[in-house]
Amino acid sequence: MFEFLGNVLQGIGEALRLNPRVFEIVERYPNTNWVILMIAILGGASMLVGQSVILFVNRVRPGRFVLSLVVNGIIFATSLLIWAIAIWATGQVLFPNDISFRTVMRMVGLGATPYLFGFLVLIPYLGTFIGRVLSVWSFLVVLAGITFLANGALWPALVCVGLGYLLVTVGSATIGRPILAVRNWLFKTAAGTTFDLALDDVLDHFANEKSPPKGGR
Repeated sequence: MFEFLGNVLQGIGEALRLNPRVFEIVERYPNTNWVILMIAILGGASMLVGQSVILFVNRVRPGRFVLSLVVNGIIFATSLLIWAIAIWATGQVLFPNDISFRTVMRMVGLGATPYLFGFLVLIPYLGTFIGRVLSVWSFLVVLAGITFLANGALWPALVCVGLGYLLVTVGSATIGRPILAVRNWLFKTAAGTTFDLALDDVLDHFANEKSPPKGGR
């Protein structure tokens, strides 16, 4: 158990630094699957912790709160799986290679590492910016991993990762709407609430409470 936790912590540190050694380990040792899965689930859970104010404002019970964290982590890991499929399929079409989907999936799983700081999105005024920084950081981790698999070929890797991300984004806004609806239903069911108040509403209210009245000194 302690060895497993040590591997998780080591993987997190090396991935955040974009250390090529961590990508080499991921490629060569299939037993890193559970380590990467844990990182992905923790990343998704951390993102929800950052938005936990929604759960408290909507009066989610403690048991439901924990269940919501678990469900969000699983949903987050699933989104990474879809991104990995898009990257792998793009690479097979545009740059035929022998890289297995399982290896690509492990590299994308490492991309969840920056989201361990997801709890910081709760910071007023800076939350949205921090969320975007984490998204870019995650993209760079995945790009570094795919570049390693491509033997240092940056442009093919950038095309695959970028197009994969674009396909997922466009697909979510179009044909993926039913899937998003199911995801939202699962999350609301786990939380036991319809979420009448969203995070942006709460933060806007907080900001207005802290701002001086117009015309005041």
